[in-house]
Amino acid sequence: MVVRQKKRFQQGDMICAEGSHGDCAYIVESGRVEIYVGTGPERVTLSILGVGEIFGEMAVIDGSPRSASAVALEPCELMSVSSEAISERIKNADPIVRLLVAMLLKRMRHTNENTKKARHDEEEETTVSSSGLAQEVIDKIRIEAELKLALAANEFALHFQPVMDLQRMQIAGFEALIRWRSSTRGLVQPDIFMGIAEETSLIVPIGRWVLENACAAHTLIIQEMKAQGLNEPLFMSINISSRQFQDPQFFDHLAEVVQKNGLRNDQIKLEVTERIFMEGPAAVYAIERCRSLGFPIALDDFGTGYSSLSYLAKFQVDTLKVDKAFVQLLLDDPRTYTITAAIVGMANQLGIPIIAEGVETVEECAALQAMHCRYGQGFLFSPAMPLPDALKFIHVWKKSLGAAS
Repeated sequence: MVVRQKKRFQQGDMICAEGSHGDCAYIVESGRVEIYVGTGPERVTLSILGVGEIFGEMAVIDGSPRSASAVALEPCELMSVSSEAISERIKNADPIVRLLVAMLLKRMRHTNENTKKARHDEEEETTVSSSGLAQEVIDKIRIEAELKLALAANEFALHFQPVMDLQRMQIAGFEALIRWRSSTRGLVQPDIFMGIAEETSLIVPIGRWVLENACAAHTLIIQEMKAQGLNEPLFMSINISSRQFQDPQFFDHLAEVVQKNGLRNDQIKLEVTERIFMEGPAAVYAIERCRSLGFPIALDDFGTGYSSLSYLAKFQVDTLKVDKAFVQLLLDDPRTYTITAAIVGMANQLGIPIIAEGVETVEECAALQAMHCRYGQGFLFSPAMPLPDALKFIHVWKKSLGAAS
């Protein structure tokens, strides 16, 4: 079952009835909804819900009949949330969290039943307010629902940031970065929606989309490089999460996409973070399989985790990416400079090239060059840009090289 489109209800419309089967929950996008138990003179209002609040989730979580009814107090627009979108999170939660959810549901149903049986001389209305944490959870569920619709509506796009060879000042490759321009939210930052995608199975179809479009774009980039007389070996970096490795079709799909676009495996660099090594033997095996198939592995955000050096000792990677936090302090903090130089020197001795992220000034670039850092990317060269602009960047960079010579 998938998340449905938004539903609209007129004033007085019954949204769901007490005792009915609950196949979805609802988030109020506009209007107000009354939640109540009982009928006729026995009817008791439990709450009046407004924009941003969720209801109907209890029946979805435990599969029991709905414990209350819901009616539109005015014209409403509701986002329906599929049972899978909620049950998947509960299933993957810590056992203690699942137990707490079960106990909370039991108490809430008991409260609803007691409320229905109670008779009051005057009508009592209780309202349910969302705490900051509850609102955060609701926002996540709403974004998850919108992500499914965004994939079908083709709201995603890829931007490409060049990776430069600092020693020769040539274009070495590009990193593919996903962007989401929501029809309702506008441009949504990746650190907001990709984290939610990785918490669910949504990262698998989104990851497939990224692979397909990044490889297709890389073919065009290589063609443009050749048209400009630049025959440098070029790579495309694509971020991969551990959840994608768990997809049994991942490797077949990866090989199919690369072959379809006439690329070699070594032209596609797969970027992972240190977190993947904490996913256990299966994730490590997936990385080793990537390398055995000829796909280079880049370890992103190196130096920011507690076990960076131990991971480097235990696992084979082809590239290290030094986090921009080091580069930003490179010229202002002698300790950071020393640490960065040590990382670059160690990697060079191991035969592992370094990519320094967040290079923004000529002085930072010069310092990295003096350390013999192989690659750099950042605003000094270019921000991430749509494919047409990336193709223009190649042309402009070629002209700048000609002018410099």
